[in-house]
Amino acid sequence: MAISFRAKLWAPMEGKRWTFVTLPKSASAQLPRRGRVSVTGTINGFPFRTSAFPDGDGSHNIQINTGMREGAKAFVGTTAEFSVKSEGDDVKATIPSTLSAALKKSAKAQSQWDALTPKARAEWISWIISAKKDETRVARTGKTIARLAKGEKRPF
Repeated sequence: MAISFRAKLWAPMEGKRWTFVTLPKSASAQLPRRGRVSVTGTINGFPFRTSAFPDGDGSHNIQINTGMREGAKAFVGTTAEFSVKSEGDDVKATIPSTLSAALKKSAKAQSQWDALTPKARAEWISWIISAKKDETRVARTGKTIARLAKGEKRPF
């Protein structure tokens, strides 16, 4: 799914070749994770492939080189139209019904689950379903809920 937004190009220092755009937080939130994300997209209709990097303030920055700027006819200080899409490394995992039911019973665990990255969620799910016995999966589901309620982010 493409994420569309308008944003102003900026440069950390005059005369440097690189410029940046900071994604609006609502656009950044649609990316599959808060770390580096490979993206493809367009700037004013000009296609590009690059990475979006976390900016340390809850969003992502995209570096825009001279070729991208010139192709898009976008310059430092101007606002451009962007469309970006995550490139291929999305993490998808199906939540077991027992975990889903347990999360509904614990607001703290559900809140922590909602704040996790897709990769972290997949790690919890993998830890639960990798058990051979049903009783072990049930026990791991209970431990997951308790640990999430305490604010833990990863099973290991």
